[in-house]
Amino acid sequence: MNTLYTIHGCSVCARSRKHLIQEEIPFEEVNILNTPMAQRNLKEHIGEVYTPVLVTNESVVKGKDILTYQG
Repeated sequence: MNTLYTIHGCSVCARSRKHLIQEEIPFEEVNILNTPMAQRNLKEHIGEVYTPVLVTNESVVKGKDILTYQG
């Protein structure tokens, strides 16, 4: 399952969510402010706490790069 790490109030996060929905790419959204363990997971995957981040089975896509992600 794809995981989209976000925070509330982040415009790029909202646009990333919308893009994934439009492209019919399945994902679970995790708000890192509401889920402290998610911050630890991000630190392990990419070495920093940053949003938005899309973690897939094949790759990690960060920031505005998610807006062009095709799955």
